[in-house]
Amino acid sequence: MKGNCLELEGDTDAIRFHVVVLNFERIASFLDNADKIQNFRPDRDRLIVLDCSINHAAQKQAVVEFAKQRGWTALVLRRKNWGIDQGARVDYFTALRKMKHPPKFIWQFQEHYLDLESPWSIWPSDMPQIGGLLKQDVLPDDFTIDLDRCELVYQENREASVLYADRAKLGIFTHDDGKEWFYADGANFSVRTNHVLDAFPPDVLSTYRSIYDGSYNWTLFMEMDICRRLTRPGRHWFDLVTGEHFADPQSLRDVETEKHVLLHQDAESFYSGLYRTYEDRFADFIEKSNLRRTVQTLQSSMCLSLRSSRLGQGIRSIVNLPKD
Repeated sequence: MKGNCLELEGDTDAIRFHVVVLNFERIASFLDNADKIQNFRPDRDRLIVLDCSINHAAQKQAVVEFAKQRGWTALVLRRKNWGIDQGARVDYFTALRKMKHPPKFIWQFQEHYLDLESPWSIWPSDMPQIGGLLKQDVLPDDFTIDLDRCELVYQENREASVLYADRAKLGIFTHDDGKEWFYADGANFSVRTNHVLDAFPPDVLSTYRSIYDGSYNWTLFMEMDICRRLTRPGRHWFDLVTGEHFADPQSLRDVETEKHVLLHQDAESFYSGLYRTYEDRFADFIEKSNLRRTVQTLQSSMCLSLRSSRLGQGIRSIVNLPKD
């Protein structure tokens, strides 16, 4: 993904939504449930699929055929397979900054977000306590994303910054220092484009790449940190399911107390130490020059590629041979 790759010929400032699907080998999970996206307007909206599949050609062809049948305007972009869905978000935010005519709003989510039935959205049966249960990073039951309604919410609520429909309710993360912020499961949500551009300047995006270590923990940190940067004074999170909106975690709790309802979930305790580890790494690299961050990113990429290669696996098997 290089240059102004998100723009189609003829695009203007009238583009309303980018519906961004973050895909790896599962595009059918989105396409089979695309009816849950209502009022997609081909002259104003764009379907953007960021794909890092091994079989990219087949995934792309499925999107092309779908778009032709529906009359949707779609763009399928191949990206390097790194960082799972959070790496895709970094790639998208980076490309977004290069657009001449960015959309007004963004809906971005994992490819299985709309899918409530496939194995991709259900925990494996052998997992203790949660095996066989529906994952929390999917759409609530009997809910559809109406792009016209979302546009209206943004227009009528100037403070609305992030729109969400979270199956497990909006999350609240509490840092060791007492600061709190919102998060959405899977970081699946809609957001005003100008707020993304404010929250993720180039040095932040390059630092995310610099501290990437190939682990799942990095993606968990990213889920929390992306949402932290979008929890800002004067920018509300709007619940599309209940119609409530909140300026900050305390305002959400005030509504809960007033209406005797539960509208949030608290982050599990293990996230605290995990977040702090990557936060410290981030704080270190954000102070370095852009050249130093670029070098670190390249070094990390080379090491991760070697680790996953046959040569790297062979070296590890030799190093880990048991002693006689």
